[in-house]
Amino acid sequence: MRTALVLVIPEAEPVVGEYRARHDPSAADGMPAHVTVLYPFRAVDLIDEACLARLGGLFREVPPFTIVFAATGQFPGVRWLDPQPRAHVDRLTEMTAKAFPDCPPYGGAIPDPVPHLTFAIGDETVVSDIERSVAARLTQPVRSHVRYCSLYAMSDNGWQEHTRFPFGSQP
Repeated sequence: MRTALVLVIPEAEPVVGEYRARHDPSAADGMPAHVTVLYPFRAVDLIDEACLARLGGLFREVPPFTIVFAATGQFPGVRWLDPQPRAHVDRLTEMTAKAFPDCPPYGGAIPDPVPHLTFAIGDETVVSDIERSVAARLTQPVRSHVRYCSLYAMSDNGWQEHTRFPFGSQP
């Protein structure tokens, strides 16, 4: 069963939610608007109490932070919101990949991933039109104060939050 470590960004839903619902398969499978920290993570049957404790300790070392989405970005056939400063997400990806060397980002296919919040995947013409619509909705930047990292697991019922790891010393 697939798993992912993600930063859930509910503040982005008013801007991209309707597009994600129709043009992002992960949204159709129940994954909320998010920025990926590490995917794939370990299969769910390999996540034991020691693994969860290690993740919890790792994320407690990170203070909560704010990221801002004021622009869109693109890969071929993919459109996304650009989290700034990206250094926060880069740091989380680096530290989790280092702590879990059996889980390189994107299975090792993308060693230096670009942090992003996907809102459309598909035909280039369609996603370009969606990107223009989303850019028009970004009259004010989307701000998110990120307080935790979530471990999501794919099940027969779609993506479900498995465990939430608070940043810093907060409860």
